[in-house]
Amino acid sequence: MAAIRVRLAELAERLGLAVEGDASVEISGLASLEDAGPSDLSFIRSPAYAAALANSGAGAVVALIGLDVGGRPALRSSDPSSDFYRAARVLVPEAVPEPGVHPDAVVAPDAKLDASVSVAAGCAIGAGARIGPGSVLHPGVVISDGVRIGANCVIHARCVVTAASTLGDRVILHPGVVIGAEGFGYVGDGQGFLRRVHNLGRVVIEDDVEIGANSTVDRGTLADTWIGRGAKLDNLVQIGHNCRIGERVVIVAQAGVAGSTRIGAGTIVMAQAGIAGHLSVGENAFIGPQSGVHKDVPAGARILGTPQRQDLTFHREMAALGHLPRLLRRVRAIERALGLRSSPKDGG
Repeated sequence: MAAIRVRLAELAERLGLAVEGDASVEISGLASLEDAGPSDLSFIRSPAYAAALANSGAGAVVALIGLDVGGRPALRSSDPSSDFYRAARVLVPEAVPEPGVHPDAVVAPDAKLDASVSVAAGCAIGAGARIGPGSVLHPGVVISDGVRIGANCVIHARCVVTAASTLGDRVILHPGVVIGAEGFGYVGDGQGFLRRVHNLGRVVIEDDVEIGANSTVDRGTLADTWIGRGAKLDNLVQIGHNCRIGERVVIVAQAGVAGSTRIGAGTIVMAQAGIAGHLSVGENAFIGPQSGVHKDVPAGARILGTPQRQDLTFHREMAALGHLPRLLRRVRAIERALGLRSSPKDGG
C-alpha cells in the first residue's frame, strides 16, 4: 500500500513527539538509513549508527534524544524503534475491510455477529458462535459451534477456531492457525492399540494475544488450555493440551510445549526449544534456542542446551569443549610414555 504524504510537523503532533529542524519537510515513505531518500523517514537509536546516518539520504529521522543528527530534521524520541513503527502506521495505514458478510460465507442462523464485523468469502461460522464489534475474518476462516470472539480481533485466511474456544479482544491469528484441535493423548484399548482420549476442554485466549502462521493450540482434556494476556507466539509454534501460558510470554518459531505445562508471565522461549509435559517454568525465565527442557525451571532462570543447564554452566562447558583435542593429545602422549598405549604408527 502506498504511503500518504505528511509534513513532519503534523507527524510529530500525531505521535506526540518534539520536532527539531525543518518541520515543513514532507514525508511520504519509510526506509532504512542505507536505503532512504529525501522524502523518506528513517530512524537512529544509538551513536553506533552515526556513520550510516552521515551517509544516508533520509529526509528526516526519528532519533534518540540528544543524539547528534548533523542538522537533519528529526523527531526526538526516547525509543526511536518503537516510535518509527508508530509513524509507519500513520504513513501507511492498514486497510480496514468494509463491515458485512460476503455472499459466499456460510453463517449459522443462530450465530450472533456485531453489525461492524467483516466476514470474507469462504468463511463458515457455526451454530451459537459470537463475534464482537470490529472483528475481521479473512477468506476461508472456520469458526465452529459455540466459539466466542471478542472485539477488534483479526482472524487471517484459513484459520480454524473450534472446541467452543474463547478469544478476547484484539486477538490476531495469522494464516493457518488452528485453535482447539484435539490434544495428542491416547489410552490403551487392551488389545495393543491406542484409543484417543475424549477431550472436553476448550482454549481460552485472553486480550492482545498474537499467534503466528500455522501455529496450533490444542484444546484441554478436561480443563481448558489457556493463553494469557499479551502473549506473542511466532510461526509454527505448538502448544499442547491443558497448558497455561502466562501473560506477556513470547514463544519463538518452531518451539513446542507439551501438555499440562505451565509457563509463567514474562518468560521468553526461543526458537526450536522443546519443553516436556507436566512442568512448571517460572516467571521471567529465558529458554534458549534448541534447548531441551525436561525439569522445572525456577523464576528468572536462564536455560540453555540439551539437556537443560543454567546459562553460566552451559557457557563453561562449551568453552571447555574447545580444549578437548589438545587435552586428548596430552593424555595419549602420557599413556604412551607410561607404556599404556602403543605408538600412533602401530595404530594406538
